[in-house]
Amino acid sequence: MDGDLSHGTYKSVVSVPPPAKQNGMEMTNLLDNRSENGGIPDGEFDSEAHIRRSETTDMLNLTLHQSARNGDARSTEILVRNITSNKRKKVNQRDEEGVTPLHYAARYNHLAVVKILVENEAYVHATDEDLLTPLHYAARYKRERQRRGSDANLEDQDQAEDKQGMRALHMAATHNQVEIIELLIESNAELRCKDNEDLTPLHCAAGEGNIIIVQKLFEAAAKQDGWVTISNMVTDRDCDQNTCLHLAVENGHFDVVKACLEKRADVNTPSANYMHPLHLAAKAGDLNCVRILIEHKARIDALNDEMATPLHIAAAHNHKEVVEFLVERRAPLEKKDKDNYTPLLMAAYTGNADVLDLLLKKGADYEAVDKNDKTAIYLAAEEDKVDAIKVMLSYPQVRKLMDIGDRYDNHPLHVAAQDGYLAVVKALLDSGADLDCKNEEEQTPLHLAAKFGRTNVVKEIVLRDKSSVNDEDENSDTPLHLAAMNGHNKVAQVLIKCSADVAARNGSMWTPLDCAASKGRVKVSQTLIDADAPIDPMDKTKTTPLHLAAKNGHDNVVVCLLENHANVAQRDSDGHNCLDLAIDNNKEEAAMAILNSETWEDAMRNETPDIGTGCRTTPMRKLIKKMPDVAEHVFLKCMQANHRNPEHRDYKVTFNYEFLDDTYSDWSEAGRSDPGSGTGSVYNEDFSLAKSAKAYTTDSSELKKNHPLMIMVTSKREDLLAHPLVSALLRHKWNSFGRVFYYLNFIIYAIFLVFLTGYILTTDPPFKFYEKANVSSSTAESVACDAAVAANITQDLFAKIGKYVIMGLAAWNLLRELLQIYQAKLNYLGVENLMEWITYVAALLLVIDFETCQRDTGFRFNWQWSLGAMSIFLAWIDLVLFLQKFPRFGIYVVMFKDILNTFLSFFLVFVLFIVAFGFGFYALLQNQDPFATPWEALIKTTVMMIGEFEYETIFYSDVSAHKDYHPEMTFIMFVVFLIIMSIILMNLLVGLAVDDIKAVQEKAALRRMAMQVDLALDVEKVVPEFIRRRFVVKCEKIAPNKGTLNPLKRLAAAESGDLSSESISKALNPDLDEIEKVQEAQEKLQKDVTKMKMHIKEIRAQNSRLEGMLTSLLKSQDIAFDDEDFHDNLE
Repeated sequence: MDGDLSHGTYKSVVSVPPPAKQNGMEMTNLLDNRSENGGIPDGEFDSEAHIRRSETTDMLNLTLHQSARNGDARSTEILVRNITSNKRKKVNQRDEEGVTPLHYAARYNHLAVVKILVENEAYVHATDEDLLTPLHYAARYKRERQRRGSDANLEDQDQAEDKQGMRALHMAATHNQVEIIELLIESNAELRCKDNEDLTPLHCAAGEGNIIIVQKLFEAAAKQDGWVTISNMVTDRDCDQNTCLHLAVENGHFDVVKACLEKRADVNTPSANYMHPLHLAAKAGDLNCVRILIEHKARIDALNDEMATPLHIAAAHNHKEVVEFLVERRAPLEKKDKDNYTPLLMAAYTGNADVLDLLLKKGADYEAVDKNDKTAIYLAAEEDKVDAIKVMLSYPQVRKLMDIGDRYDNHPLHVAAQDGYLAVVKALLDSGADLDCKNEEEQTPLHLAAKFGRTNVVKEIVLRDKSSVNDEDENSDTPLHLAAMNGHNKVAQVLIKCSADVAARNGSMWTPLDCAASKGRVKVSQTLIDADAPIDPMDKTKTTPLHLAAKNGHDNVVVCLLENHANVAQRDSDGHNCLDLAIDNNKEEAAMAILNSETWEDAMRNETPDIGTGCRTTPMRKLIKKMPDVAEHVFLKCMQANHRNPEHRDYKVTFNYEFLDDTYSDWSEAGRSDPGSGTGSVYNEDFSLAKSAKAYTTDSSELKKNHPLMIMVTSKREDLLAHPLVSALLRHKWNSFGRVFYYLNFIIYAIFLVFLTGYILTTDPPFKFYEKANVSSSTAESVACDAAVAANITQDLFAKIGKYVIMGLAAWNLLRELLQIYQAKLNYLGVENLMEWITYVAALLLVIDFETCQRDTGFRFNWQWSLGAMSIFLAWIDLVLFLQKFPRFGIYVVMFKDILNTFLSFFLVFVLFIVAFGFGFYALLQNQDPFATPWEALIKTTVMMIGEFEYETIFYSDVSAHKDYHPEMTFIMFVVFLIIMSIILMNLLVGLAVDDIKAVQEKAALRRMAMQVDLALDVEKVVPEFIRRRFVVKCEKIAPNKGTLNPLKRLAAAESGDLSSESISKALNPDLDEIEKVQEAQEKLQKDVTKMKMHIKEIRAQNSRLEGMLTSLLKSQDIAFDDEDFHDNLE
């Protein structure tokens, strides 16, 4: 394609001659025989026939752009003449940088090439990527020859603008091209043309300081419209409201300034930020410009947008000669800017000692203050301007400013000490500054130096006055408190060497160690401990440093304190120890650090009331709820294996149940001889429970609900429930008393159920007695009973005996229920307990003989028989609930209960559908018996859902009285019933049931373990305390590899959980799964990153110290060093 040109890089990149036309660009091959000036010998190009073969297009390896850039007129001519088609397009073709051959020719001063290209339809208005035309190139690079050689449409070309809106006149003025300016002016170029920033050619020339171009522009303006154009030119403003005078003054071009002033440029015209020319001259320090501006009536008190005068500007930039000249011309010495800075304050702030000395000699007010009441000495001290301070201190009347503070009563010595300006501190102290001055917070300079870690300043101050190390601020903080709180270890060491009190208390009764611990300052903490600071000081709330470190999650400080024997059992005023505080504030690493210490058991022995429930809570319970991983770590520490191989027959493991089964543990403050500690035990030396031990509550329901095992269930801690420690405890409870009482209770209930069932089966219902006694069913029950006696009807022997068994066992169970009511109180209320009451009471009423004839015949009144039906039904249902306690069968009972709960949730919608269809069928079919009444219609509709439709009976009954009088509507409703009730609704119920079963199966392991816990605690709840306490132990040794031949014991062991040596060994030495490995790797990476950040921070601090040391060395040796920013951009 013609547009797909091969834009070369001005040099051949091929080694073989290409075809004559390649990529749409004509090529030629000729000798480089051009003259020095790029001219073309006359008659050289009459025809290609006179050219040698080596000069033909077959051998040339140049593009038109290359020949134009090189100024090869000969090659350019041949290339142009050999273009056979689309000549104009190819002559104006752009290369990869968007530049045409004419641009190159104009830029590199190749006039002959320019002529050839223009004569061959080169477009003189072509633009590059920055919208620059060949004329811009010519003007910018001072190419007069080609500029004159392409002036066919010069006036039109001068209107061309680049991306910045600059024309050729702008370019020439910016790059000091005088000849081009003359040529453009001759071509009537617009003198006041503006670019995108509203800069005119005069602005450009004035900014560059080319007085010749400025004069030529003024001369051209005078020729055009005389004074009017000149006046407009000197008043033209750019986008920042700068005139040509502003730019000339700002860049220090005195000749241009003078020329502009001769053209009556306004010396008091402000720019956008209200900077007058005099401000700019003062800023530049150009005394000549300042002088000539003032001579032309420039306002010496002009204000910029910061309300600063030229004198402020000169003083800020240390232009002493300008300052002196302005003062001699009566510039206002006490004029204040927007921050209330006078020129003197500005000189002090910028540290310009020479200007400061001059102003003081000229009588400037040295007592002036800024808007924050800062004096000149204060401002110089704040900016570390020691030379300026020395100048001011050389004046006796100025020295009193040393002891004048700002609005917060901070003195110059305060701010210098705070920022670590040692030289300033020394200068002030040498001049008698008050070392004990205090700000409004009653802090001395030493307080601020210690707070901000200014070690050298601290050394300097304490060297002059050691008594200041124990000064207190308004919070009673000493410098050591502040250094400890902010982690400045070296400052702390200096203060301690100077006899600072390491046991001093502030207003919160905190020692420096408290301050360091609360902020996690481990190095300072160790320094204080090494200096014999008290390790367990208590504040007003009995809080110790260990409490503060644990509460704020500073595990490194926790480790430091514990290694130095801090008391983990110490409690605060709320009864919390360090472990409680770590858990309550979710500081897992701090909790782990405490539990890894040698005194971890003392930390675990504590109890406090739960804020939400009021029940007893312990660290173990909190860990189970909030930090299961840490709780599992505690479980591992509660297991101790001997040194045998896990597969050895004598392999034994000692399980510590103290923290997992703590019903009788008294860890309250009232139960301790020392209220601050948590030590003490309720166990004898043989690990059995002491006689004096008492349960923490008599409420059996609370004992169960608040037991750590039950908390695992309610918190759904499946991993904890599967832990060998939990399995061992459950096994111990089950083997000790659980299975005896449970199976005894089960046997008693089974006997009751057998005799109740036998009684029902062997006793005739009332209507049979009517038949045997040959009496009418309408006969009174008492008469029927007597008739049965007369008919010699006797009660079955099993029923006679079973009656007394039922009465005895029912009474026993009712007494047991009353005992549970006493123990559980309101927590006893529940559906299961209600069912048991109904079962036992109904059974009693069933078997009790209210008349003599009942004892002989076994006759039961109708109401008794109805209660008996209810009793036998609920008794068997109770058996199902009884079996729920067995994990092997209970899971299916749980499934049933979940499905029942789902159905009850859906029951309202279900009933509405039944009512809707029931009343509809009643309205259409009430002549049929099943739908005769609304109630019967509802029952029949419910039965129809399970498939009992009786379609023929409803629609095709042979009985005329049962005829369907509305067959169409009945049929429609019947079809709708089939779709909604039999298909949609039933499938919906099935789907809900399947989802419930799936949910139970997904949590089957958790459910089974929860059932084990529930069973063990339920049995424990009903066992009398005097029996239960006999089996409470602190520790138990188990040999998992020593089996038993007793099948019952093996079955019991299997039911109590997996306690094989393999499972125990795996718990003691856990293998991580893939997810846990990733998590562990992430945690390790996070710790490494944190350490790396700390190391980088330390390296930066070291670099800063080294830089300071090197700077001091260079100054002491009078070596000048100028830094470079060569490496600043390296990334």
